Amino acid sequence: MKNNPPKFFRLLISVCLFFVGLLCSLAQDKNKTEHVILISCDGLRPDAVEFLGEKWAPNFYRIIKEGAHTHNARTDFNYTVTLPNHTCMLTGRGVVGESGHAWIENGTPKIGQMLHRNKKAYIASAFDVAHDHGLKTALFSSKEKFVLYDLSYNDRSGRPDTQGKDNGKDKLDHYHFNEKTEELIKTFTESLAKTPYDFSMLHLRDPDTAGHANGWDIQPKSVYISAVSKMDWIIGKFFDFIDTNEQMKGKTALIITADHGGRLETKTHTKSDEKLNYTIPFYVWGPDVSAGNELYKVNPSSRKDPEDKNIKYESEELQPIRNGDAGNLAMSMLGLPAIDGSTINSKQDLNVKAAQKAEEN
Repeated sequence: MKNNPPKFFRLLISVCLFFVGLLCSLAQDKNKTEHVILISCDGLRPDAVEFLGEKWAPNFYRIIKEGAHTHNARTDFNYTVTLPNHTCMLTGRGVVGESGHAWIENGTPKIGQMLHRNKKAYIASAFDVAHDHGLKTALFSSKEKFVLYDLSYNDRSGRPDTQGKDNGKDKLDHYHFNEKTEELIKTFTESLAKTPYDFSMLHLRDPDTAGHANGWDIQPKSVYISAVSKMDWIIGKFFDFIDTNEQMKGKTALIITADHGGRLETKTHTKSDEKLNYTIPFYVWGPDVSAGNELYKVNPSSRKDPEDKNIKYESEELQPIRNGDAGNLAMSMLGLPAIDGSTINSKQDLNVKAAQKAEEN
């Protein structure tokens, strides 16, 4: 006579196995991203990447193949200059209006100038959210005027941390400026190798510098195209670094965008109603990003391709993807809430998953 286990125990084992499987499934669904690097290629036009193509811009095209992208994103509606748009990226706000961050200057701020004093109210940033949740933050910039963010989020001007453990008022753990991008990249990667930052921003000036000096010239071997090629080379360096760093491999996401485009004829980008000024790229790559997706196609219910138009924030139409989406996207990829007071991607609904995922939602 066989000694079969009682039905109760067989049922108990089945239930246990079910819950073990469920827990494993939930663990797999959790975000794998532990580090997000937001890279701003100052003055990068998307048609310059298209002009180079996969042969001459293999790393941009690796992101297009392995991640999500659009070549028809938008700057802020009113301003197509550097500091106002980078502030949009970090705060998730437009520039003007009651909810805007209100920073319209584009020069190096003086001691005492900061975002909050200018707005007469505290302007929270992605640095606040990450730091207040116990994560490490950094900003590496190739333009001196980015000291604005160190002045605004240091241990004197940052607001108190009310999220769990008190991590202090200094929201920006490390700030570094070097106008020579090769040296800046070396310092940044050496710093990452020691202790990877959870959220960091890297600003690269080269396309903008080339554009102002020689115009945004989309021609073979132009100074501007050479600067865009350099951006591709730098991204390749980051791929190499991530792929060989055990702390960051398989855990790191890149968000790459720009603050504005520019024109050949004028060698400027200040007119916010010029298509070549307000049209920018937006790329996302990482472990939680589905491969080969165009961002408007996977966000049909929350974003709309603006075609050639520059859409106002208050328009009843669905908004385009903007550089201002970057801050809240970075926070959502890290499993963190939206930036306090933000209006761009404040629902954290910019989807970077596969098309079927967007349709299910």
